Amino acid sequence: MTKRQVPNYRLRALLTEAGWTQEALARSVNILGAEIGSSLRYDRTAVAHWLSGTQPRHPVPQLAAEALSRRIGRAITPEAAGFVDTPSEGAPVDPVTGFTALCRSDADATRRVPLHQRPYRVADAVAPGAPPAPQPVRGLGQRTEDTKALHDAVEFFAASIDSHGGRHARSALSAYLADDVVPLLSARQPPRMRAELLVLSSRLAFLLARMYEDGLLHGVAQRYYGYAQRLAGESGDRTSWSVVLRAMSAQAQRLGHLPSALQLAEAAQQGARGAPAAHQAYVQIQLAVVLARGGDRRESLVALNRAERAAERAAGTGAPFDSYPSAALHFQLASVLEALGDLPGALSALRRSSLERSAADLRGRALTQARFGQLLLKAGHLDEACVAWGNFLDGRERLRSGDAEQALRDMRQALHPYRNRKQTAELLGRTPPGR
Repeated sequence: MTKRQVPNYRLRALLTEAGWTQEALARSVNILGAEIGSSLRYDRTAVAHWLSGTQPRHPVPQLAAEALSRRIGRAITPEAAGFVDTPSEGAPVDPVTGFTALCRSDADATRRVPLHQRPYRVADAVAPGAPPAPQPVRGLGQRTEDTKALHDAVEFFAASIDSHGGRHARSALSAYLADDVVPLLSARQPPRMRAELLVLSSRLAFLLARMYEDGLLHGVAQRYYGYAQRLAGESGDRTSWSVVLRAMSAQAQRLGHLPSALQLAEAAQQGARGAPAAHQAYVQIQLAVVLARGGDRRESLVALNRAERAAERAAGTGAPFDSYPSAALHFQLASVLEALGDLPGALSALRRSSLERSAADLRGRALTQARFGQLLLKAGHLDEACVAWGNFLDGRERLRSGDAEQALRDMRQALHPYRNRKQTAELLGRTPPGR
């Protein structure tokens, strides 16, 4: 006897609560698909099938639940939306246990796909409480004989992102975490050594999150950022903790979740009090960007001033997590000035950022040129914009970067109205559609 489908009354009730049509839910699911690197083409017909009781394949239940969560303003699980047999992350566990499970899932090819298809969850983009322990007198994360290998790994993977993009060596870092780092965290260690391992593990988790973010896999990037901040918090090092929250704020901001971005940026600012000047500059400039995007001109300029004064005082070794390059500061400064309506100032900041990029920072240089092209076109300078985009294309060819691919799509869209002009046609001819 054939089992009859049961209509999904839970999903229908949530659609009513959200004030959404079937088409609106389908459109939102497609948008969320882009956040996990999937090109989805659902329409109202698909939602009608879900309402009749058809169970869509993973990760659609998670995407639909997240879309409804964002619309309604509270966390909704796939089960609450009437979807059954959906993978679950289980109850929260201590940072090391949870991080261990995440790394092992990521390193296992048979379990990796569902992990990578996890959507970004706005409900999880909440600033946790600052670490209860005071920051140690001697900062954690210093190079010693016992931690040399981990420091080498941090430097290697940080340089790899800059030189080759986030899609390069990503599986190598996930395997390194699972095979080498997790066993160290699980072993018994003296308190000081354990705190050092927690900070260095946090840095490696942070770098893997950056790789996934650059690969436009925002859900899994969010999970690694989350464990990076929890590991840093477990160590008691507020400076390391605030660095991660700053990155989490930037991710929320780029995805358009400004309230979450602001909360995270403000928490990062609080955590960075008393931190080295480079860390304060890194945190304050992100706060300035979010405030500017939110229309708070006065407070944005206050945060910007703090960032610039901290940058002037900064003295670092140039190692990852120890310094904040001037080129990166000016790239963010351009975002602040653009949001505040100062287009000439933003162009000047981007020009300086481009000039100060190190030769090894191929990704940063390429993305700066791409942004420069966008702003030059916005200012009405088509020929100069094409030169900047030509420089971007030169660098992009050597990168494995989702952000660079997105910048390419943005460039093609921006230049489409000018496609019949000679210089523009030549530029577009270097990147045929579909590449």
